[in-house]
Amino acid sequence: MNIEAIKSYFKFSRAQRAGIFSLFSIIILLQLLYFFVDFGFFIQKNPEKEKWLSLQSQIDSMKQEKLDDVPKIYPFNPNFITDFKGYKLGMSVAEIDRLLAFRKENKYVNSPKEFQEVTKISDSLLRVISPYFKFPDWVNNKKEFVAYKKYSNTAFVKKEKIVIIDINKATQEDLIEFME
Repeated sequence: MNIEAIKSYFKFSRAQRAGIFSLFSIIILLQLLYFFVDFGFFIQKNPEKEKWLSLQSQIDSMKQEKLDDVPKIYPFNPNFITDFKGYKLGMSVAEIDRLLAFRKENKYVNSPKEFQEVTKISDSLLRVISPYFKFPDWVNNKKEFVAYKKYSNTAFVKKEKIVIIDINKATQEDLIEFME
């Protein structure tokens, strides 16, 4: 490209030069106005916003208390731990899967030691969660097996011989005797 072609882009008519000059002067005036004039007094004070800002410190402290709050763990039967409950207790996915596979075999865990053998959780985690284990009463209070007495069914056996009578030939006394 030669220099004459480039110069043709910078040749303006008198009206174009006046337009460019006025545009630059408007831009400079607006910049000076923005720099020197304080627009803060135009902002209206909203009483609701001031009230909200005064309560913001209390809201922040309540949020912090909520973050510091540790969820309460209630007693539970470790045989019925779900994926979510196991995750909340700190168990890994593999440990939860081992327990669920054990339960699919229709077997139950009856002590914290047996729970650790099945899931292979660490001793420290077992110490933390085992106080919350709640096993059924029949697991905790096992009773001795008592053999049941065998009773004969003599009260229900009739010693009389059943006699078959033709209903057409039966008398009234035979029918009354049959009903008793």
